[in-house]
Order: sequence, then structure tokens, then C-alpha cells
Amino acid sequence: MSQIECYEPEFVRQYIQQHPTSLRTPLAISWQHEVRRSLLLNDYDCCEAVLGSPEAFVLQVQMMDENPEKTVLSANIQALNQAALDVIALPELSVDLRLYALGIMLSFAQRLPEGNQGTPDAIKALPSQLAAFAAEGTLHDMFEQLPALTHLQRQLITHLGSISFDWDKLIACQRKMSLPLQISLLSLQDSNSEALMQEQLLEVWNSRGEQNFEAQPWVWTNYLVYRLYHDTFPQHDRFSVLQCYLELVSDYFMLRTLFSLWVMDGSTLSHSQTISLFSVFEAWRHDPECAHEREMLHQPQLEDELVSAFSLLIR
Repeated sequence: MSQIECYEPEFVRQYIQQHPTSLRTPLAISWQHEVRRSLLLNDYDCCEAVLGSPEAFVLQVQMMDENPEKTVLSANIQALNQAALDVIALPELSVDLRLYALGIMLSFAQRLPEGNQGTPDAIKALPSQLAAFAAEGTLHDMFEQLPALTHLQRQLITHLGSISFDWDKLIACQRKMSLPLQISLLSLQDSNSEALMQEQLLEVWNSRGEQNFEAQPWVWTNYLVYRLYHDTFPQHDRFSVLQCYLELVSDYFMLRTLFSLWVMDGSTLSHSQTISLFSVFEAWRHDPECAHEREMLHQPQLEDELVSAFSLLIR
């Protein structure tokens, strides 16, 4: 029987070591060509294991027997997943710019002939091309020239007020009672209030929200790498490649909004509170009973998934 690679990130090993009696067991995401060990982030301890260390994604590789009953991923999807991981980890770029670069890469890849044998190799070459664009400043210039489309930003901010987050999962802190109330009021906004709130949240993120991650810049990187790794992005049973991209960027925007709302009243945001808020969001993301809420949120409001996603990255 043929052998395939089994990847185990450091975050899985650390979680097992630190929580040997936990009822949660690591997942095995299995394809015919490989197996990936992982965790769900809908739990504080799992979230801490993934987001808490810059070494969380150091991989160990073991060989194991293939399972011919598992799903076969196309060569294009395999190449896209690796290319996406390479792009999202580009150094010395802001999170917004890396997500923009990911969209550019996917847009280029979509134009390649799907059935051509050379397409996977062409996809694999895209990250180095984007790295060159980033180094020469072209990527930044393209990003700065994006038109200011704010409608989807305002709509997602308002929709946050009606999302069924399980706030009992938030760790005990002063904001545990006030933050849910503050968020619920978002659903009562009119168009003028939406515009004002969008501007205020952007100002708060630029002045205070983003600073909370400066001492731990790997937190956002780890989260995005996790999403690509765990979901084998952009593989999906129902969504297209660009629909998957819009969903990822929408989730980033909503998380960024939650952190901005947290500090809007001058509250500080500790590491444990940051991890806890990520886990609350991920618990909602994985809750089958909330699937309809996600479907409503991630529809392309501008009739174009790529443009819709880019509009959420504009500041």
C-alpha cells in the first residue's frame, strides 16, 4: 500500500501535553494524498494552543498508509492551498495587505485553464510573483488605489447585532456584560447611524485596536494560516474559490470589528480576553444552528465576490 504524509503541527502536540485528560481529541483531516492533524477553535484551550505561540505551526511529518476511500483533491486545489499558505505568510506586510495579495493570487489562478497539465505549476509560481510585487511596492500601490466602497462594511457591522454569539463562553471580565449589550444595539441602526459607526470603528481600529496585536503579531497570522490549513482552503463542497475567499475576509472583518468594539469605550484588551473572543467567534462559526446566519452574512453584496471582499479591507 502507498504511503502518504501525516502533518502534526506544534499546536496539537502542545495541546495534548498541556491537557492530557481533556475529552477533546485532535482531529484528523484526511485526504487521499495526506492527513492533517488539527483542533477546533471553539474552545479557549484549543484557541490558546493555535494562536498563543509563534511556533504553533512548526510541523512534524510522519508517513502512514493511504486510505483509498478518502476524497481525492484535484492537483489545482492542492496547488492553490499551498500557494495560499505561502501568500498569507508573506513577511513584512500588514494583515490587510496579505489578504489583498491572496485575493489577487486567486484572481490570477481563476484565469488559468482548469484542465491544463501545466496549471498546477503555474499556480505554484504565483506566490513568488506576488512577493516580488510586494518588494517593489506595486502591491501596496494597487491596494491604495482601491475605490472606497463602504456599503458591505456597514451592513456587516449592523448584522453583528443579530448574531447568536454564546457570550457564556467569554472569560469572566468587566466587558462580559456590557459588550453583548453594545453589540445588540448595532441591529437598531438606521443608515446615518451605520455610516457614523463604520467611521468610528475604523478610527478606533487604526488608533487603538490594531495596537493590541503589535506585541504578538503572530496571532492574526496564526489565525489565517489555521483557516487555510484546517479548511484545506479553497476546497469546499458548495462554494466556489472566490466565495471561500469572501467568507474568509468577512470573518476577518467581523473579528476586527469585535475587537474595535471592545476597546471603543477605553477598555484594555488582555491576551486571555483576545483568545477568548476568538473562541466565542469560532464557536459561532462552527455551530450548525447558526449556519443560516453565516449564509446571510456572506452573500456578495456587490455581485462580485472579489470586489466585495476587497471592499472589506479598505480603510
